[in-house]
Amino acid sequence: MFLTLTRTFLSSVGILWLFVEMYNGLMPKDIDCSFWCLILIAFILGIIWFFLDGFLITGFLKRKIEIRSNAFDTRIIIQFGDLFEQDGWKAVPVNEFFDSLVDDKHVSSESLHGIFLQKLWGGNIADWDKQIDNSLSDNDFIEQIDRKSGKTKRFKIGTTAIAEKDGNKFLCVALTKTNIGSLQADATSIDLIQSLNGLLIKSREVCAGASLNIPLLGSGLSRTGIKLNILVDLILMVIFEESKKAKVTEEIRIILPKDKTKEIDLNTLQKDWR
Repeated sequence: MFLTLTRTFLSSVGILWLFVEMYNGLMPKDIDCSFWCLILIAFILGIIWFFLDGFLITGFLKRKIEIRSNAFDTRIIIQFGDLFEQDGWKAVPVNEFFDSLVDDKHVSSESLHGIFLQKLWGGNIADWDKQIDNSLSDNDFIEQIDRKSGKTKRFKIGTTAIAEKDGNKFLCVALTKTNIGSLQADATSIDLIQSLNGLLIKSREVCAGASLNIPLLGSGLSRTGIKLNILVDLILMVIFEESKKAKVTEEIRIILPKDKTKEIDLNTLQKDWR
């Protein structure tokens, strides 16, 4: 951002200087403008252009947009922020075993799954396990796997369980599949779509009009290999299709990581979905 502001200021100086020189060369009376006067005017013009460009043209300063559709009345917001600071229900992707052992093998401490467990259930994982077990249905249970460690019941992708902590409500949705040998978890685009469908169906049952916050599913350690802007498009596509069937809730927010502002162009997304 500092580099952008610097480039904008230098461009303003160049354009202003060109105008002054052109005027002085063509007109009978010179412009009486000192060096510092020129710098001050260029700075003011640069600041004005920086904000106009940042919010209205290229949109690099935007942190939030709204996507509208005539097909349904749900408000869809895309914004950069912290998932855990949002009000309403929060979706968290987990593996198909709903593992809770954060040891950088079964669950990575750097994944949203791991951060979520450590941040909210760091001292009482047994409580999370109990809530998940009570919430899960045997209808979503696929098979029992003989594992040396970790949970043994495998659930289908898209299975969604409810957990609550300190007044916060979470929808834990199975997204990634685990390699039993290496314990590495990953997902495909098909898994992502199936996971989102399951999440939205469950959300329709429990949100009761409250906001639903969805992180950038499929990024990071889920290893889908899909570019971030395309991931947002996929999430929007599933939200649109599911919302056409029946209303999910009043407002759905897609919460993007704060450190991905250079990789995700909100302006382009808004134009594409207008």
